[in-house]
Parts: sequence; C-alpha cells; structure tokens
Amino acid sequence: MALLVLGGAGFGAWYMFVGSSSNNVYWSVPAVKQGDMSNGQLMPETRGTWFTDEAVVHVLPDGIKAYDIDNGKELWGTPLPGDSNQTCVAPENSNGDIGVVAYGAGRVCDHLVAYDLNTGKAAWDKALHPGEDALPSDISVARTEDVVVVTAGNAALALKASDGKAAWDPKRSATSECRTGRFTGGKALIRVRGCISEDFKTEWNEVSLIDPATGKAQWTYRHEAPDGSQELDNAGVISTSPIVLARQEPKQKALFALDDKTGKVRSEFSPAQPARYVQTQDAEGSPWSEAGAFGDTFVISVTDEKNRALLVAYDLDSGKQLWKTEPEEFKSYHPLPAAGSDRILVYMTKSGNDAGPELVEFGAQDGAMSTVVEYPEDVDKGMSTFARPYWNEDRLYVSVVNHTTTFDEESYSLVALPATD
Repeated sequence: MALLVLGGAGFGAWYMFVGSSSNNVYWSVPAVKQGDMSNGQLMPETRGTWFTDEAVVHVLPDGIKAYDIDNGKELWGTPLPGDSNQTCVAPENSNGDIGVVAYGAGRVCDHLVAYDLNTGKAAWDKALHPGEDALPSDISVARTEDVVVVTAGNAALALKASDGKAAWDPKRSATSECRTGRFTGGKALIRVRGCISEDFKTEWNEVSLIDPATGKAQWTYRHEAPDGSQELDNAGVISTSPIVLARQEPKQKALFALDDKTGKVRSEFSPAQPARYVQTQDAEGSPWSEAGAFGDTFVISVTDEKNRALLVAYDLDSGKQLWKTEPEEFKSYHPLPAAGSDRILVYMTKSGNDAGPELVEFGAQDGAMSTVVEYPEDVDKGMSTFARPYWNEDRLYVSVVNHTTTFDEESYSLVALPATD
C-alpha cells in the first residue's frame, strides 16, 4: 500500500492507492471530510463525474479535480470562484471536454461556471439572477451536446457550454396557455410544461423533443390532465433516450414510453407502477440514474413498502413486465446502460451484509442473475450511500460528492474498478 500527498490548485488532499487489479481495485481516492453541510449550506446534488482521454474529473463540494485515468494520481485541481461557494448541481454529460457546475453561497444557487476538462481552467462564469424568492430546489440544469438549459426561479437560459453565449431563449416558446416549462438532458433534450386554456376549463401537459441547437420542438405529445391535476412534471422524465416518463395518477404513478421519433405513445407499462416507491435522488435536469435501457428492455430500480430494493424489467414495445427480483434489505441496484450493449449489466451493493459490491448481469427474458466481478467489502463500506457508478472504456468508477455518511471510518470519494475478472 503506497501513500503520498498531492496538492491541488487552491486545496489539497490525501490520496491512497489501496489495491490493484489483482484484488479488483485499480485505485482509490480517500474522501476529504466536509462536515455537516445541511445547516444553512447547500447539499450537493450532482452527478458530475466526467471523462477525457487522460483523466476522470470529479466534482466536489468546493471545486473539481482531475485524476489520471490509469493510476489515480491528481493532475490538477480547481476551486469554485469565491471562498464560500459550494457546488449545488452538475449534470453528468460533459460533451466537448467542457464540464458545467451550478454553484452558490449559503442556500442560494445563483451562478454557473464551465471548466475546460483538459486544463482545469474556468472557461466562463455566469450569474443566473433567479430572484430573491428562489429556493435552492428550484434550480434545474439540463445538458445535451453543447447546450445547457438552466431554470432557476425567474431565470431560464439556454447557453452554449463551449463559450457561455446564448444558444436560444427558452422563454420565447411560452404562450398565453403554456408556460416555459423545464428541461431534462442526456442523449436527448426533453421539455415538460403545463398548459391551461384561456377560459381555465381545460388543463393539459406537453412533452416535447427539443432540438438543442435551436430550441425548437421536433414533436409534441399532448397529455390531458383530468380533474385539473398536473400529472406530468420535469421530475417524471425517467429517461430521455428512450423516452420513459412517470405520470401521477390518483393512487399511484404510471410508467409509459414515447416513440423517440414521433412522440406517440410507444407503450403503457403493466403493471403501471412496479413497486410502492418509484423515485430518484438525482437533481432536476438529469435523467434517472436508477434506470436505463438495454436494447428493447428497460430496467428500473425501485423499493417496496418496507424500503427493500428490487429491480424490474419491462419490454419497451409491449410495456409488459418481463421479470422482477425479490425485494431485499440493504441492497441497491444501479443499471449501467452506458456499457453500450444489450447485456443488462448492473452495479449491485450489499451494505450491511458483510459482502462487497458486485458487477452482475441479468438475463433479459428471465432475470437470471450471474456475477461478473466481485469487489472488496471496503469499497462499499467506504462509500456514502449516495455513491453512483459510472462506466467508461470498460471500467467502473464509483464516485460520491457528499461524504458525510459512510459505514466505515476510512471513506473514499472515487474508486476505479475493473469490469472483468
């Protein structure tokens, strides 16, 4: 075990290399304790773990750092502008080697900064002006290709990530009947907005596929909202490619898929709600990390009434449930569609079971599970319950921003793992 100290730009940290491919850990970065950020401070809601050819770039509560993708050594570190600012939202996408972070001080999220991921230098910094009454939870950051769409209180901006210049005006699409709406990024850009007729007698929701370069709707799906209820909202966009949404019905959520090219209903999932709780911990503007498509099979992680996790698979064309796992305590499932194949690969943790996490594969038709790689127990114990896996070039990177909750005294903010034995 080798131990060394490296300094970042503006802030430093300890780095410990705790393993090798022989024990299924390439390298790890121990977490810097952040303390309790809940008292008057922003709690980070970020999926910002980005990749270049040479580095993995990790968004932290007070800045970003880049590590050599092969050995985990720090390449550079850049703090956020200002001494007291904290990260609040960072989307997962980083096309063009530009990463975008929303930040602010105290309980305000009112700035957006972009970084060149090859050098760590700030490319641009922009004030959002959300208004005095805006809440931290109001902010939504959607990233698709070179465009980032931000809504925060009174602000609604579509900016080019490359230079921070305006791409188009989201408010320009608003009408007397339909609001500006909110956006969810990823492989496609989806807008959801509520509408009401000028005589206030009819309410409906619109879901549109937006061209990120122009802001124009390529198609719009209209969903009637009976009894004046707004059934669809931005948080209900589970996936943007394929497009899978959740609407709120009187007694439960109902999952359904739209055709990517036409916006027509592709399928209604049956059963409509696969378990008691269907929810995400991701910030608005991002598709859910608890779900993903593998070919024509859509897989989603949910929990039952006893807070036990289970994994459910649906056929996207028919909406029929193919299989679901038995609910189990302390387990969590993270589908890995970024692996880029029809193989249903899932990162599975088993906190409290004295066993390490695993990379597992499920059969598309029957849900039969097989283990691909077993990882050391310390990987799970040393990571926060909010840790998320990322797939890049046939490796797994497990990262976390908020390090306040772990199961072990020695905690890690980033771990690189092999995806094959």
